Amino acid sequence: MNYTLISIVGAIFQIYGFLILIEVIGSWILVSSARLPDFVYTFLHVVHTLTSPVLNPIRRLVPNLGGLDLSPIIALILLQMLQGLVMSALRGSL
Repeated sequence: MNYTLISIVGAIFQIYGFLILIEVIGSWILVSSARLPDFVYTFLHVVHTLTSPVLNPIRRLVPNLGGLDLSPIIALILLQMLQGLVMSALRGSL
């Protein structure tokens, strides 16, 4: 039973990490000014909505380095650290 919970929590962290990567790639696509189908814009908007609560506070703390946004890298590192702590806590409760 607890192994299932550990798997689900691990999957949630991985999915959120992928969403951050999609946010980065999506921002590059949007900057390229390519004409994309409407569903792509809708999908990227949903991803942006899901990742903004994590990325925006980091963006406020970390200065923009000449157009280089380091917030996704920092968010992924923090996410990995948090995942390690949560997974250790869950494993310790077995």
